[in-house]
Amino acid sequence: MMIFSVIFLAQSLFEVPTGLVSDLIGRKKTMIIGALCSFVALMLYAIGLNIGVLIAGAVCEGLCRSLFSGTDKAFLYETLKEQDQLSQFETIFGKVGFFEQISLGISAMLGGFLALVSLQFVMWVAVIPTILSLIAGFWFVDTKRGLVNEQSPYVMLKEASKGLVRNRRLRLVSMAEVLGFGFGEATFYFQAVFFNLLIPQWLIGVVRSLKHLFGAIGFWTAGGVIKHFGYKRLLIGGNIVVSFLELIVLIFASVLSPFVMAILNVNYGYSTTAKNGLMQREFSDKQRSTMGSIVSLGGSLCFSIVSVLLGLIADIATPLHAMLFGLSSNIAIVWIYTAVFTKESTTTLRP
Repeated sequence: MMIFSVIFLAQSLFEVPTGLVSDLIGRKKTMIIGALCSFVALMLYAIGLNIGVLIAGAVCEGLCRSLFSGTDKAFLYETLKEQDQLSQFETIFGKVGFFEQISLGISAMLGGFLALVSLQFVMWVAVIPTILSLIAGFWFVDTKRGLVNEQSPYVMLKEASKGLVRNRRLRLVSMAEVLGFGFGEATFYFQAVFFNLLIPQWLIGVVRSLKHLFGAIGFWTAGGVIKHFGYKRLLIGGNIVVSFLELIVLIFASVLSPFVMAILNVNYGYSTTAKNGLMQREFSDKQRSTMGSIVSLGGSLCFSIVSVLLGLIADIATPLHAMLFGLSSNIAIVWIYTAVFTKESTTTLRP
């Protein structure tokens, strides 16, 4: 847990600087550096001579996460914009998310079996994908926008901050993203504690894999679902329905609860794709990655706070109360999205 803490702390510290780097030197170079940091991190984990080596790996992983955070989405958006395919952003973003969720599900199952040999063996096997990722980075074709930025870092950060504050729609959607990531990620990591009260420990890995599977389904179909229902009905109505169903399975907890919650994770693909579609359309071209990094920084800080609160609530009361606290954030998120669509024309918010 200390290593995880170092990872997220390092990511928080590097978020804004790496966003500036991405806007200054371009997306391709930034993602190559990120892949290299990922390779170094996994190598240090695999070597694992002592706690100092593991902490060094955690810092590298945090740097890697911050380099990709904001840059990958900006790279995709700018590529589609140059090819006059912005209308396909949600569809293609969803396809990317699909493969990410599938890989997470496969790695969760595979890691469990490989860990029977040793945890160090798992780390050495994990080095292989990082090498492939680094090689793939050199094949990227940078966008014209992503090649260079002549603004100074100070001006870029100042303009990006102003843009987030002054743009009402972007400000609200960013707030929803910060809360969604902070509460969502913290609750995801905590779920194993709650599930362990309901099902055998060996089944938790299966539930996690199912969760990623349904998340993948959500990402794969997100483009069509968003075009059919629109942002408003999906982000407000979808979150209300899913939150209500999660509340029911938590209050009437049973052996089926973890599996129902895994199925409901299909909404994760829908909401994540829709949120990113909204934000990317509002971000400034000159500070796109910097803006994304500022939002990610807020999410990481929120995650840190909520993680501690979940543990405290579980210790003082029960894991169920902690899960209900995590779910309560959806009330604020739905209220924020309602504010977004109340004042703005919904026709402009359709992909």
